[in-house]
Amino acid sequence: MEALVAVAPFVIAGSILPTWTVIVIGLLGTARPVTNALSFVAGNVVFRLALGAVLVFFAAALPDSASLRLDSGGFPPAVPLAFGLGFLGLGAVVWRRPPAAEGRTLIDRAERVRPAVAFVAGLAAVAAPGVQYAYFVGGVAALAETLASTTARLAALGAFVLALQWMLVLPVLIYLVFRSSADRTLEAMKRWLKANGPRLGGGILMAAGLYLTVFGVLELLGE
Repeated sequence: MEALVAVAPFVIAGSILPTWTVIVIGLLGTARPVTNALSFVAGNVVFRLALGAVLVFFAAALPDSASLRLDSGGFPPAVPLAFGLGFLGLGAVVWRRPPAAEGRTLIDRAERVRPAVAFVAGLAAVAAPGVQYAYFVGGVAALAETLASTTARLAALGAFVLALQWMLVLPVLIYLVFRSSADRTLEAMKRWLKANGPRLGGGILMAAGLYLTVFGVLELLGE
């Protein structure tokens, strides 16, 4: 129970991945919907399990898990503020981009994706530099702090990694349960994404940027 309480904040923060969820939804609109979507999730899982196993065996070198939480006070306020302003600027640029020509959008290219490519994409997404590393390392550190044996830590690591995937697996489960209506919805969604892809991407970036900017300003003001 202690390990569950300690790791919960990192599960919550690390599993909110709207951009990756959009990718999974896009893969559900391909010729191999379930296989491609689950291959993307599998790439994510494999990388995190491998990284987590390495971290478990070097647990003594991990930082204090509390210091890796965004609200820990361990990050200078300028850090989230700089990222926030950067995301706001990038989001504005992406928002203003015109939609790609028919047949050349990401959705069109995704329709031809094979499972092996989806797996590599899932692996690359989680391996790319990003704040997800802080959440993941923080979660592993929390497990190392609350569990004594390596076996228990590795078992808990598996559960932690699986819990992080809920936002990616949920669209697949919904698709399987409501497949006939889901196909119609996905077709309409694909048309919408083709026309509004830049605005969706820009909106996600600006939403993240706004959150980080407000957080950074409040930290600077000592709120």
